[in-house]
Amino acid sequence: MADTKNRQKINLYALQCLLRMLPHLETSLDQVLTPFTEQLVPNLASQRANIVTLTSQILDGFRVHVDNPQLVCEYCRIIKSQNNPRIKPIILDKISDMIRDVHEVRPKLVEQMTVPIIMDHSECLVQTNGVNSLGSYVGRLACLLYQCMGNKLLTEINRLKPSTVGTIREYLVANT
Repeated sequence: MADTKNRQKINLYALQCLLRMLPHLETSLDQVLTPFTEQLVPNLASQRANIVTLTSQILDGFRVHVDNPQLVCEYCRIIKSQNNPRIKPIILDKISDMIRDVHEVRPKLVEQMTVPIIMDHSECLVQTNGVNSLGSYVGRLACLLYQCMGNKLLTEINRLKPSTVGTIREYLVANT
């Protein structure tokens, strides 16, 4: 028990230090983004709210100090490799926060990286109509993509089951 508390205190202190150091690491963050996110992202599943909050603030800091197209790619990589239901909604939210700005400068990158996420997670919308946590974040991303891509998004998702395509279309019509 004491070891766990000590580890949590050390983790909290390390996160606080990293948050303060971000502006000073700006020139080198692009080169260490993947190792940093691999170490940070599991903290988003913590039971301790302060750990989750600090980790989220650090990831938000990356948006200021890292090339955003690269950050979208990294966050999409995390979504594809992550199975924890507490982590995916947070990362989806961060992708959604950047999607319009990145789409303006790198539309093909956004489309290549994010449309597969909508397609891979379309069952969240189909099963729950976007009411559950993951479904609502997938829905938000889908709506933002539709605003950026228009009917091109609908063309891309046509490879899914017709019932799934219909549900996504209905969701987009109701929410955009």
